[in-house]
Amino acid sequence: MSSIGIVGAGIAGLQLGLYLRRHGISCTLYAERSGDEIRASRLPSTAALLGSTRRRDRELGTNHWDDGSFGCFYVDVRVKGLPELSSRGRMDPPALFIDMRLYTPRLLEDFEARGGRVVRSGALDRSDVERLGAKHDLVVVASGRGELGTMFPRDYDRSPWLEPQRRLFAGLFRGIDFPEELGLHFQIVPGHGEIFESQLLTAEGPVSCLLFEAIPGGALDAVTRVPCDDDPHVVESLVLDLLEANAPSVYARVDRQIFHLTSPSDCMQAAIVPTARRAYVELGAGRHAVAVGDAFATHDPVLWQGANAASRGAWALGEAIVQALTLGRPFDRRFCEGVDERLWSLVGPSMQWTNAFLSPPPPHTMAIFSAASRDQGIADAFASNFDDPALQWRIFRGPEGASAFLEGFRGARARRGLGATMAPASA
Repeated sequence: MSSIGIVGAGIAGLQLGLYLRRHGISCTLYAERSGDEIRASRLPSTAALLGSTRRRDRELGTNHWDDGSFGCFYVDVRVKGLPELSSRGRMDPPALFIDMRLYTPRLLEDFEARGGRVVRSGALDRSDVERLGAKHDLVVVASGRGELGTMFPRDYDRSPWLEPQRRLFAGLFRGIDFPEELGLHFQIVPGHGEIFESQLLTAEGPVSCLLFEAIPGGALDAVTRVPCDDDPHVVESLVLDLLEANAPSVYARVDRQIFHLTSPSDCMQAAIVPTARRAYVELGAGRHAVAVGDAFATHDPVLWQGANAASRGAWALGEAIVQALTLGRPFDRRFCEGVDERLWSLVGPSMQWTNAFLSPPPPHTMAIFSAASRDQGIADAFASNFDDPALQWRIFRGPEGASAFLEGFRGARARRGLGATMAPASA
C-alpha cells in the first residue's frame, strides 16, 4: 500500500491529509506541536476562510463552525483622503474569520479519527525530510517554518520582493462594539499601510480582531515595534490613538474605558517576505518532496489569501496524488513538474495580486475604488471576488482589465435603461 508523509499541521497539511483519508490512502502527518500545544500558543495569524475554502470544509465534513448567524457578510473599504472614498460590498458567500488555534486542533482530531496517523515530531529540517523520504512514497512539506522554508528553491520570477513590504501587528480585543451586521472594515491609509477590523471566532467566542499592515517608517509602524509582552497598556493606548487618527469609523465603536487585549498571547508581530518557490526537490533514490501551502507560496496577509491559497493547493495536490495512484503512475520528476505547474496556475494569481497591492495603488486601481464608492454592483463584485483571485488579478493587473471590468457595469446599466447614472453605495 502506498504511503504519503505530510510535514506540517496547518490548513494545507490537514486538508490534504483529510482528503487523502477520504480516498482511503494511508498517510502520516508530522506535527511540530500537539493540539493542546497549539491551543495554548500565541496568536499565529488572522485567517479568513473564504467561500470556496468553507465549501471544501463542508465536503470534508469538517465544517464545525457553519453557524449561519456568524461570519463576514460584507467588506467596508475606505481610502483615507480628501475626500475619503468608501464602499460597502456584499460577500457572497460569506467568509469566516476564525482563530487557527481553534481550527487546526479540531481538524487534527478529525484526521486521527478517520485513520490518519499523527506523529508529534517537533521542528524538522531538510535532513529529517530526507529521512522521511525513505519511509514514504511521497513526502509533502506543508510548512514554511524554519529551515523547511528554504529547502525548496525560490523562484525570483514569481516573487520579486527580497524584503518585507509591510510590518504587521495583530491583536484580539474587547471593548469594540460589533457592527449591527458582522463584516470586515478595510481602511487604506495611502503611504502608510492598511488597518483591518473584523470579528474573529475563538475558543471563547467572537472577539474583535485588529490587523495593522504598516509600511516601514510610516505612521502605523510604531505599533509593530512595541513588544506586546512588556506592557499591554502601552500597546492598547497606541492602538487607540492610531484608530482615532486613521480609522475613525472603527474608533467610533470603541469604549476606551473597557478596551483591552484579551490576553498577552493574543497579539502577533511579524514581517513577512512574500515568497514563491518551486514545488519540489529530489531526496535521492528516486524519491521527492513536494511543497504546498506556505512552503510553496508565502503570502503577505494584506488580502487574506494565504489560508485560502493553501486550501486550494492542498485540494489540487490531493487530486493529483489520487489520480497517480489510480493510474499506477510513480511520484517521479514528471509528476512533480505537473504538480508545480498546477499549483502555480491556482496560487499564482493570489500571489501576484497580493504583491501588486503592496505597491502604491496605480490610477486604474483608484478608478475602481472610486467607481465602487458610487456603484453598489461594483462594490459587491470587488468584495465577492476576493474568493476568485484569478478574476481579481485579471481586473487589477493593468488598465485594460480595470477598464473592461468597469465597462461591463456601464454596459449592464445601459441594457437596463439606466444610462450612465450610478447608484450610490450604502455606507
